[in-house]
Amino acid sequence: MMLLQRLVQYAEETTDSAPFHREREFVWRIDLFSDGRPARLTDIREPDAKGRLRGFRESTPAMTRSIQVAAQLGADDVQYVLGWGDDTTKPDRVAQCHQQFIELVSAWADTAGHEPAAETVRAFYRDGDYTHWERPEGYGAKQGVLLAVDGQLLSKAHSAIRFWTDEVTRRKSGKDAAAGLCLVCGRHGALVKTIPTKIAARLVPGAGNDVALVSVNENVFGYGLTTSLAHTPICFTCGNAFSTGLTHLLGSEHAYRLPGQDSVMAWWVVGAPPRDVYDVMPRTADPGAVRRLLSRLRSGDLDRAAALADQQESSERFCSVTLGGNNSRIMVRDWIDMPLTSALRNLALWHEHSHMVSEWEDEPQRHGLAILLMATGRWEGSRYADHSSRSARRPEHIQRDLLARALRGVALPPSVPHHVLRRIGADGHIDSARAALLRLALCDPKKKEPSVTAGLDEKNQDTAYLFGRIFSVLEQIQYAASEGKLNATFGDRHLAGAVANPTPAVAAGRKLASAWLAKLRRRPNTRAKAVAFAETLDLIADLADASKPLPTYLPARRQMQFVLGYHQQRAHDREQARARKAAQS
Repeated sequence: MMLLQRLVQYAEETTDSAPFHREREFVWRIDLFSDGRPARLTDIREPDAKGRLRGFRESTPAMTRSIQVAAQLGADDVQYVLGWGDDTTKPDRVAQCHQQFIELVSAWADTAGHEPAAETVRAFYRDGDYTHWERPEGYGAKQGVLLAVDGQLLSKAHSAIRFWTDEVTRRKSGKDAAAGLCLVCGRHGALVKTIPTKIAARLVPGAGNDVALVSVNENVFGYGLTTSLAHTPICFTCGNAFSTGLTHLLGSEHAYRLPGQDSVMAWWVVGAPPRDVYDVMPRTADPGAVRRLLSRLRSGDLDRAAALADQQESSERFCSVTLGGNNSRIMVRDWIDMPLTSALRNLALWHEHSHMVSEWEDEPQRHGLAILLMATGRWEGSRYADHSSRSARRPEHIQRDLLARALRGVALPPSVPHHVLRRIGADGHIDSARAALLRLALCDPKKKEPSVTAGLDEKNQDTAYLFGRIFSVLEQIQYAASEGKLNATFGDRHLAGAVANPTPAVAAGRKLASAWLAKLRRRPNTRAKAVAFAETLDLIADLADASKPLPTYLPARRQMQFVLGYHQQRAHDREQARARKAAQS
């Protein structure tokens, strides 16, 4: 119930939509004129950025309708407004739809008194000239039509809004109109039998039809095997407001929705400006804002503020809801309502733990949510498979797992690092983003001091980490000895198996390294490099505890250590090489 209350509060503070209205796309517009000029039908579609024709989006009267005929006032489908069917409709039903639309408009006109618009609309349907219009080629019975009089949309008239509010109340109260205490606002009022407005299917991944956030339309879902909201009393104002608020959120820049993922997350802030949060969210992080946030974390200011907010039940709240669809059902996969400073502390730890060195940059890199999500997909040689690609093999829950880590401050589920390790083995590709995902999995999300460094950890004596470093050096020795003339490198041949069991690969590499180093020593210009490689190998090997050999098959956490050792050693050596080259030039 708290979710509904927060959404109602958001709608009251943020939206100015008329009651029981919803935005939809319209293809046609009928203009009527009170001065006697003939009415006209216009195609209002325009090409988008890709040249595809798109209709005009407008907020108009809307109410949930399933299989019943239920006209909307002033703007509806072609079959309702003009009575035109197509190959997908039945003539009897189309006639019924059109008749009901005429009756609804006439009923409004009767209540609107002597408004010119009412008289004009009444005359339009009484005269019936539109029945002789030539039907446009390619029209659809379910395309939207707007009705306008003298340039003003009928649905915007004050009298029409009042009439529509009363009409929805009449329809949604049912035969036995009920009144009582609303569970959402706690006030006495008329209660809905079903929620009047739905969330558009296009806003909820997995939804096949428009969906209602609260619905009891089958006996098995209701208390005492009853349908409708008899045991969940919600007033009309709240029933409309939480749907309006949620629709506004899901269509805003605060919604996270990527192709191939099973959910959409939308967030908002209560009692504080949202901009400060927007600038540090994983998808829209501003480097300057993140630096300031991390400064507060390191100074201890965020810890103190979060503790105080928990004690005093701060009125500044961070809220988010994660939704998924299942045909005509909506699933609330996650719901967060926490003190704002606690959410900011979790976000600061997310940014602190997702830092990672790169082969191509001197400083550790931060990674946005989109980049981390991309890195969980298949590597195609030069880039990751697109989000929408079916062959990307990207789990559909990755987005909500990462967002839960960032916002709730909970550990990533084991499925995430397991998947990343499988992809590394299959693709033979490790980069900064994949290494950052493994670091996020290894670091405790509640601790300010990360247990895994962003760059090379020369004090780390974990044997798996050291074997990763050795593997990287062996790969470099082979590359230098062959002067880059290789069809397949040591890494290409052995990395997939070495992640889970590095001992055989490293042992084979150490044997081959004797020949590679000898080759380097024979060339005057690489003799010093051979000495440096040999010293590095010995230095790393000396750190390993010989009394603690690696098992035949590494558990996941130690596989991650191997990968991080490999990546960080490689990034460190590339950075050193760039520094030497810069010093020589």
